[in-house]
Amino acid sequence: MPSYTSTIKYFSTDFPRQLFPLETNRLLIENAGEELGKYIYQKITHRNDSGESFLPQVRSHAAKPGYHLRRTLKLDPIAEFYLYDMTYRHRTTFRKSRSKSRQNFGYQFSSGTMISPARSYKQFRREVHEALEKYDYCVKTDISQYFNSLYHHDLITWFGDYAKSEDDIALFGKYFREINAGRSVDFLPQGIYPSKIIGSQFLRFIDDSNRIRAKKMLRFMDDIYLFDNSEDVLKHDFLQLQRLIGEKCLGVNEAKTQIGKINEMNVEAEVDVLKTQLLERRSDVVFGSGAEEEDEIDDEESEVLGEEELEYLMEMLRDDHLEEEDAELILAIMRDHAEDVMEYIPILLRRFPALSKNVFYFSAHVEDHAELLGFIRSFVSSSDFVTEYQLFWMAKI
Repeated sequence: MPSYTSTIKYFSTDFPRQLFPLETNRLLIENAGEELGKYIYQKITHRNDSGESFLPQVRSHAAKPGYHLRRTLKLDPIAEFYLYDMTYRHRTTFRKSRSKSRQNFGYQFSSGTMISPARSYKQFRREVHEALEKYDYCVKTDISQYFNSLYHHDLITWFGDYAKSEDDIALFGKYFREINAGRSVDFLPQGIYPSKIIGSQFLRFIDDSNRIRAKKMLRFMDDIYLFDNSEDVLKHDFLQLQRLIGEKCLGVNEAKTQIGKINEMNVEAEVDVLKTQLLERRSDVVFGSGAEEEDEIDDEESEVLGEEELEYLMEMLRDDHLEEEDAELILAIMRDHAEDVMEYIPILLRRFPALSKNVFYFSAHVEDHAELLGFIRSFVSSSDFVTEYQLFWMAKI
C-alpha cells in the first residue's frame, strides 16, 4: 500500500504560494490524503468500470499587473491531490539540464524536496548577469500565453517519455481531459508547483535542440535568453526558436522580445542606490514571466529600516504615480511599520489588483484588525467593481 506522506508534505509546502489557496483543500488533503489517494488510484483509474471520474473544474481568474487577468482552473481536493502526487512520484525524471551551455532553472526536486523557486531564480539572474558581461549579443524573449496555449495531446506525448507505466500515461490523459470537460487547450492549472514542473519540463525540447547554435542558452520556465558574439548566429537562432515552438502551436511574445548588441539593450533596469539596498533586503521575490505570482514566504524577523530608508519608502507611497513594483516593495519590507501604510490600503487595492495577495501577507502584521477591516470596507463600498482575485484575498484576510 503506497504512502502519501511525502505528497502531503509537498502540497503543504507549496500551499501558501498558490494563486487561490483554499483552506477546504488543505484540510482535506492534510487530514485525508491517504483516502484521496486510494479513491483516485482504485476508483477513478481507467482500468475499471466504476464510472468514477475527475470532475470539471471551476474556471477562475487571478490578477496580473495592469488589470490583466490570468485565466486558470481552481482544482477541487481530489484533482489537486492527484497533480501533486503524480509529479512527486515522477520527481526523479524532472531534472535540470546537465549542460553548462544549455541551462534551465526552477521547478524541480532535489533529494525529494521541491527546489525553492526564489533561490533558483536568483541563480538564473546571476547566470544572466555573467553572460551579459561575457558575450556581445543577446536575444531575450518569452512565450506568449504559454500555459493557456498548451495542447492536450502534445502534453500526453511528452509525458509518455517520463511515465513509469502505461497506466500512468492513461490516467494523466484522462485527468486533463476530464478536469477541462473535454477541451484540448487551456487545461493546465496555473499558480501551483506541479503545473510549473510540467510547464518547465515540457520545454526541454528547446534546450535539447541542435537547431540552436548560440554559445549560451538560459531558461527559467518560458523566459529564454540566448547569448553569442555573433549577431547573425542569434538572428538565425531566433528564427529557429520560433519554428521550434511553432510546431507546438506556441509563439513568442513580441512586446517582450529584444535582440541585438547587449550594451544597446534594456536588459537590466537601473535603479538608485538606496532602492537597490531595499530590494536586496526584501523577503519576497517577484519573478518575471511564468513565475511572477511566486512569493518566497519568509517568517524570519526582518532587518529594521533606517530613518532615511523609511522616509524614502513613504515618499514613494505618497506619490500619485506610484509604480506597481514599488508598491510591492513597500508591502514586502514595511511590515513592521504597518500603521504608516494602513490608510493607503484602499488605494493600493484599487490601483493594483495583482497585489491583493501581498496585502494579505502584509495584513498579518497589522495589530488593529478593526481598522484594517474598515479600510477594506471603504475600498469595497467605494469601488464600481472588485475582481475575483481581490474578493478571494480579502476574504482570506
